[in-house]
Amino acid sequence: MTEPVHLSPCGNMGGAAAEQLVIEGLRRWLDGYRTGSIDCWERAWNLYACTLGVERARATVTSLSCYARALNAWTKGGVHMLPYDCPRRCPQECLAVALVAASQAGDQMAAGELADELVLAPGLPAALETAAGFADALRGARLFLPRRDALPCLWAGLAGACGPGATRH
Repeated sequence: MTEPVHLSPCGNMGGAAAEQLVIEGLRRWLDGYRTGSIDCWERAWNLYACTLGVERARATVTSLSCYARALNAWTKGGVHMLPYDCPRRCPQECLAVALVAASQAGDQMAAGELADELVLAPGLPAALETAAGFADALRGARLFLPRRDALPCLWAGLAGACGPGATRH
């Protein structure tokens, strides 16, 4: 296993470090739904609290949990995530972070297109609303995702297909 990306708790965080934190938070939170274990959610909280500090982590993790719940309920074909700290990204992870990035950038059209690709039609309102809430919480914690066209995972991660054989599912 590779070493996880070490994230700085100071100041603004952007680019790959912010993306990594979002991906790792989603991996842990969604694993909690899969396993039914609160330990996964505690791991997500600890990751955010250690990286951001408790105050900055509170609203961010609350919004992460809402977004993860929407993804868990509405993702097309079920949720597939790679293991914690894996440097690769599967397509669902790329879409999930790109949706939040588009929301953070205020690009509603891109957010709608990404949500349509990621979730079932009845889940579009929940996915868009919770992605926007998570994007706002990230901004409030001084975490800034790269714009969708600059997200490293959209280019590098798609090479590692995500499916039942490549995930913990």
